[in-house]
Amino acid sequence: MDNFQKWVVFLGIIAITAILIATGKLHEIIIISGNFGVIGILISGVLFGYWFTAVPATASLIYFTETYNPIIVALIGATGTMVGDLILFNFFKNQLPDEIEGMFHKSKIKKLRKTKFYWLVPAIAGFIIASPLPDEIGVSLLAVYKFNTNKFMLLSFILNFIGILIITGIAWLL
Repeated sequence: MDNFQKWVVFLGIIAITAILIATGKLHEIIIISGNFGVIGILISGVLFGYWFTAVPATASLIYFTETYNPIIVALIGATGTMVGDLILFNFFKNQLPDEIEGMFHKSKIKKLRKTKFYWLVPAIAGFIIASPLPDEIGVSLLAVYKFNTNKFMLLSFILNFIGILIITGIAWLL
């Protein structure tokens, strides 16, 4: 896939998401996923990690606590989020358009790997993934940093499990 095609796909996804949000259809799709039980939790989990879909996906995950234990919702939701994060991770690690990749190579991120502060980028990225901030930022940092894919999957799952468990646990208690 050449750079033009990568940009078209990237901008197309953003445009479709923006249209779905503006028309309210994205919210409807996520609410409808509530009718699919475990599959709905998995879909909501995938959408939980993305900036455009985090709020309705969070609402959907909270909705599932009416039927399922928060631990089950967190386990399945974190699995979905890990899958969504892995898609982004692989895109940023292997398919990043040359223009963006050039910006990262010029930055100090790659140079940091060879210093005694090598742990700083994964720590910051992990904090971002665990927080309500969009996972895209943390995932892209780890991908550009050439973080190991298996370690990334484990880190993504654990951090998202904790985040979803906190959200669904609070909702379940209320």
